[in-house]
Amino acid sequence: MATLVTSTRFTDEYQLYEELGKGAFSVVRRCVKKSTGQEYAAKIINTKKLSARGLLSLMFESGIPEKLEATWHGRAAVL
Repeated sequence: MATLVTSTRFTDEYQLYEELGKGAFSVVRRCVKKSTGQEYAAKIINTKKLSARGLLSLMFESGIPEKLEATWHGRAAVL
């Protein structure tokens, strides 16, 4: 039996708030899961600014959130 995977927009499930930090390719913002009120920090990465090497690095590093049981929403992960 196949499993259906659906994709939702990050903002459908989370409310974004103030910026907590900023780097060359990303911004970290406080967010709250709408259904539970639980607070998180969301790292939002601008992949358009990355070089091919940077994109490969991002793909390699993205294994880390899987180990932390992150929830992926398109291009954003909630840890």
